[in-house]
Amino acid sequence: MIRIALAGCFATLLAVQPVLAERYDPLFTPAPQARLAEQALLVGMDSHNGQLIAVGALGTIVIHHEASGWVQQRVPTSVLLTAVQVVDEEHMWAVGHEGVILQSTDGGVTWEFRMDGHRLLEKEYEWLQEREIYLEDAIADTDDEFEREELEFALDELGFHIGGAEIQFDVGPTKPFLDVHFFNREVGLAVGAYGTIVRTVDGGASWDVINAAIDNVVGYHPNKLVTSPDGTLILVGESGLLARSEDQGETFEMLDSPYHGSLFGALYDAQGQLWIYGLRGNVFVSDDDGESFLQVPTNTRYNINSGTVLSDGRVVLVGHSGVILVIDPDTYDVTLFSHESNVPLSSVRETTNNTLILTGRAGVQTFQLPAVIGH
Repeated sequence: MIRIALAGCFATLLAVQPVLAERYDPLFTPAPQARLAEQALLVGMDSHNGQLIAVGALGTIVIHHEASGWVQQRVPTSVLLTAVQVVDEEHMWAVGHEGVILQSTDGGVTWEFRMDGHRLLEKEYEWLQEREIYLEDAIADTDDEFEREELEFALDELGFHIGGAEIQFDVGPTKPFLDVHFFNREVGLAVGAYGTIVRTVDGGASWDVINAAIDNVVGYHPNKLVTSPDGTLILVGESGLLARSEDQGETFEMLDSPYHGSLFGALYDAQGQLWIYGLRGNVFVSDDDGESFLQVPTNTRYNINSGTVLSDGRVVLVGHSGVILVIDPDTYDVTLFSHESNVPLSSVRETTNNTLILTGRAGVQTFQLPAVIGH
C-alpha cells in the first residue's frame, strides 16, 4: 500500500543519514510552503459543498477555492498526511505519519495537534499494560480449556507488542494513522498501522485506545473507515480485515471477508450497497451491509486505492498505474479507463460535467469522463 510503502522509504532515509535525523524532526516542523503545493504527492482528499481539500507529503494541506484555485494552508507538522475528513464547513480532521491527528475549527485556515506520536506511544503502552492484566485475570478465572488456549495465545501476542512498544520509546514515534472518521463534531475514530484504533467522544480533547474492539491480535493494518447513510460503520484493512459497528465505533462485529488479501478502501453507493476493494484489482459488492458479497470482475490486476459515487449513481474506483474503473451499480458492468499519467492514484472526487479530480504521486490531476457510459 502506498502509505505504508512511503513510511518504509522515509525510515530507510533517516537510518542512513543519522546526522540529518538528529537535526530535522518532521513531527514538529511546520510544513514548508511551496508555490505549486497542489503538484506535491497528495494521498487523501475530501469535499464539502463543492469545496475540495487534499493532504499529502511534508504536511501539505491544500484547499480549492473557486476564485483563487488551490491554496496551501499553514500546518504545524511536515510528516506525510494520509487522510482528511470534512465534518462541516468549519470542522475538519487530518491524520498521518508519526501518530499525527490534526484538527481545524475554522474551515481549514489553521490546524492544531490533537494527537502526536509521543502521546500515542504513551497511551498505547498504558493500554497494553492494562490489557496484559485483563488477560492474565481472564486466564486465571476460566475453566474452559479452549478459551484458555485462546487467551494464552492473545497474551503471547500481546507480549510481542509490549516488547515492541518498549523499543519504540527509544526509537521515537513512527506509527502512521491511515484514516479518520467523525460522526459529528464530538465522536470520531482514527485507525493506524499494526491494529491501532483510537476513539474520542469529546471532539479530540481526549482519546481512548480501543485496539481490542476488533479481533485483530496479530495487528493487521486497518486501512479505511466508511459509514452508511444510517450510520453503520465499516472498517477494512490488511489480510481481508473486515468489521462492522452499529454504535459509532464503541464495539465492532467481525465479518466474514470475501478476500484475504489487503483491502484498501470501501464506500456506500446511492442505493446503499457496500463496495470494498483492494489488492490486485479485487472488488466486491454487498447489498446486506457486509453479510454476503459478490465479486465484481474488473479486468485489471492493479491495486484499487480509492473510490467515489458520481452524481448519476455510478461508482468510480481508481488505483495504480492510473487505472480508473466506472461501474454501473445495477448491472455491475465495468468500463476501464487509464489516466495518461500512468501514476498511482490515491483518491478521487467528482466536480461538475463528469470531471474527476484525482490525487496521487503527481499531485492534483483531472480526468474527463464521457457523458454517458452504458446508459
